[in-house]
Amino acid sequence: MSAIQIILIGMLGSALQELLHWYGLREHLGTGRYKALMKSAPYWVITALMIVGSGVAVGAWFAGDGEIPMRQYLVLGAALPLIFKKAVEVVTGPKPAVAMSSPSASPESGKLADYFKGAGGSRQQGLA
Repeated sequence: MSAIQIILIGMLGSALQELLHWYGLREHLGTGRYKALMKSAPYWVITALMIVGSGVAVGAWFAGDGEIPMRQYLVLGAALPLIFKKAVEVVTGPKPAVAMSSPSASPESGKLADYFKGAGGSRQQGLA
């Protein structure tokens, strides 16, 4: 399999992860925070860069490893954005309780930080 094919499969995995992320948020899409986020060009640019970056990282990770099942490229492509988001969350510290308690708590959406907040608020809400 060529390097381009590996990168594209990694990108597909990352794009599928993003699609599942938004599917998980489907009940909250009417709130102000997510309406603003869906219209935010910076959010979508960052998302596109994460998808491309994940594909390139998958290509670099598996470079020269010979024939590996495509599902491994797909799974790593889906996992990389999640690992990166979690790493950023660890470095930047815990989220404020207000942001975790309500998906509509952030009136100013579309910022770089919103990409890294992801669905954490709605998932945390269900666990609490």
